[in-house]
Amino acid sequence: MKKLFLTLFVGSLLLPQLSHAKGNFTLKPYLDVLAKDIQKGDKHRKEFSELKARWEKESPIPLARLTCVQFSYINFDGQDKQDGELVVMDAVAPQVLAILQDLFNKKFPLHQAKRIEFFEADDDKSLEANNSSCYNCRTIIGDSKNHSMHAYGVAIDINPIQNPFHGFESDDNQEKGIRHTKPASGGTNYINRHRAQKDKLPGLAEYVIDVFHRNGFTTWGGDWNFPIDWQHFQPSRSMAQLLTVMSPQDATRFFTLHVASLKVASSNLMTNFPAKDTALIDLYQ
Repeated sequence: MKKLFLTLFVGSLLLPQLSHAKGNFTLKPYLDVLAKDIQKGDKHRKEFSELKARWEKESPIPLARLTCVQFSYINFDGQDKQDGELVVMDAVAPQVLAILQDLFNKKFPLHQAKRIEFFEADDDKSLEANNSSCYNCRTIIGDSKNHSMHAYGVAIDINPIQNPFHGFESDDNQEKGIRHTKPASGGTNYINRHRAQKDKLPGLAEYVIDVFHRNGFTTWGGDWNFPIDWQHFQPSRSMAQLLTVMSPQDATRFFTLHVASLKVASSNLMTNFPAKDTALIDLYQ
């Protein structure tokens, strides 16, 4: 049944092509990268070990299903940096690699891209450091019951200062209409998005929406009414949950076909399915 489920979508879909970037772009098992850092015995050893133990219990996706994308990027000074790392679900790793290659070729600047454990898995610290990131085993902001898409390794935040999060800090503030901006430093020049684009400020997410979309990250937080999350790109939640229950091989194949369908049709593989998040999971199983 699982093989049939995937075969139904093959048809004449074309596999996506990776762009030819000149920098360094590699995929490595995340647990291997984390283990190497722990074995260094430096100041991060205890912290990383504790995070690994906690995430193994709480993560909605096994850590063995995570891939570390190591990549080159251009910073805001125009320098070619070789130290970028994003931790993503294995199934979306080839597409994330293609996104990062495209950003590099377009000379789209990133301030930095370090794994969230270098910020004690603290989202606020990562945002304040203008750090682009993906995986973090945490719940949705303001919702302690449901995992964030970051916990599945399928949500990417880019340049948080240039693309801040704008929403309510609590239910009480929501009732009073009091919004806040995270990071706070992003509120000075980047809340007025029309003006920011008119002034051609670098690093804005609006410049690369198409890059993310054609690689399967079809949801942009800048399109939301609440919260407005300009830094945030992701596929649908139903897609993330389906990829999680699939085998790594099936998940990678399915997401590749999904991305290919975006290029050859006006709709995509997820469009014609019921809105119920578990419908695809039930069909696959």
